[in-house]
Amino acid sequence: MVRLAPAAAAAIATGLVAANAPPASADDPPFTIGARPVWFVTAGATAGGTVATGARGAFIGGEVSVSRTVEAHFLGLYADAYRDFGNDATYLTLGPEIGWIRRHRTSPLGLGFDGGGVVRFSDERAVGATGRLFVTVAGSFSIFVRYAYLDAADDDHVVQLGVTVKFPLGPPFGAATR
Repeated sequence: MVRLAPAAAAAIATGLVAANAPPASADDPPFTIGARPVWFVTAGATAGGTVATGARGAFIGGEVSVSRTVEAHFLGLYADAYRDFGNDATYLTLGPEIGWIRRHRTSPLGLGFDGGGVVRFSDERAVGATGRLFVTVAGSFSIFVRYAYLDAADDDHVVQLGVTVKFPLGPPFGAATR
């Protein structure tokens, strides 16, 4: 029978306990290379005008989006609803959004595209597809041009120019915020 010295037995027991101990809460997170992604939930108002259909007029509405930002790129989902006073209809659009952000301390700039499905509620309901190109200044103010094609007898092509002002509904969340 092999007999361990008391000091050796104490060292082995200490090593086994330390190997199975959870990390202390004061420990720094592990080292990472590169940007850590964060999620944003933003919402705001949108307004503008329908400029290239039979029934031209102003529109006003709201938009909400959830996006994941990694370095200078973002990808997410958006939904907006607005009332077009030119053709007396309400629109609902939903789809993905993707874009690029030029980071700058005094004048950040974003360029993005979103698109997807559109539903128009008026005398007759019409469905179709939409796409929107936008430029965002200072993180909250966007200027956009949108095109929508609907399966409607009248006003099946819709072209709009508008602005959106959106703000975060809360702080960003995700791995980079921990």
